[in-house]
Parts: sequence; C-alpha cells; structure tokens
Amino acid sequence: MDLETPDDLIEIHDPEIDPAQIMEQIRERIWRRREELGYPRQEFPIFGAATYPGEPEGENFDVDLYYHLRKANDLHYRIGVEASLMPSPATRLPILGRLWKRIRREAHNLVLFYLGELAQQQAAVNRHLVSTLNRVVVQLQQQQEQLQELRGEIEQLHGQPGACPE
Repeated sequence: MDLETPDDLIEIHDPEIDPAQIMEQIRERIWRRREELGYPRQEFPIFGAATYPGEPEGENFDVDLYYHLRKANDLHYRIGVEASLMPSPATRLPILGRLWKRIRREAHNLVLFYLGELAQQQAAVNRHLVSTLNRVVVQLQQQQEQLQELRGEIEQLHGQPGACPE
C-alpha cells in the first residue's frame, strides 16, 4: 500500500525552489543516518492523504458511491470561518455607540478565534475520514475484481457459464 503525498500540499511561488527536490534530499539524509545507525535501507511508510481513486472502468460500479466520494474529496477541506458582523442601530448612539461597537467587535473576534480552532480540528478529521473512505473504495474495487476472476474460474471448472451461484 503506497500512498503518495500530494504535490500541491505546500504552495511555493518561487521558481528557484523545487519542493520535490527538497523532500528527496531530506529522505536521502534520513536514509543515510538510518544506515549509519545500522538500520536496513527500506522505503518509509507514508501516511499521507489517499487521493480519490476515480471511477472504475466499465459500467459495473455504484454511481452514487463515486459521486458522493468525489464530492467529499472536493469539499472536505472547505470549512470557512469568516467575520460577518452585521451593523447594529445601537452603534449609532453618540457616546455609547463607539463603546458598544468596540465590545461587539472584540467579542466577535474571540468567537472567531475559537471557531477557527474547531474548524482546523474538523478539517483534519475530515481529511482522515475522506482518506479512509478513498482507501476502502480502492480495496472494494480490488475485491470486486478478484471476485469476478474467481467466478470466471469457477465457471471454467464447471464448464458452463452461469454455473457459479450468486
């Protein structure tokens, strides 16, 4: 099970910096250190996001499953916490209005801070859940292919198509 780290995980807008090359250098240094300590050279397990597997070839797949899986992959990281403080008639009062406006803004910022923390945690959970679903669907696809192969073998052994019970 080889999971790839997405190339767009970090955006760097400097053409002189190549993130893939930097990651390769980091991996090479880690491998050298591990070899110096006596560990065998082996591939590192990568626990990154499992990407959307795409619809399988042919027509024999659950369209709804892949529709919802694709939507979950597109939307799992979109948790927006934005400032939207509506105007209040009380802020127009001569002296108390400015004070009330300031209190409302600070209270709103405090709420946004905690919502932002929760949103980040939820986005991380969503990323892991969507990755898990992607891996489960890949395994389901593989099992369906193996099942089809086994049914074909059973039919060949029995010598008649449709001899395999459903």
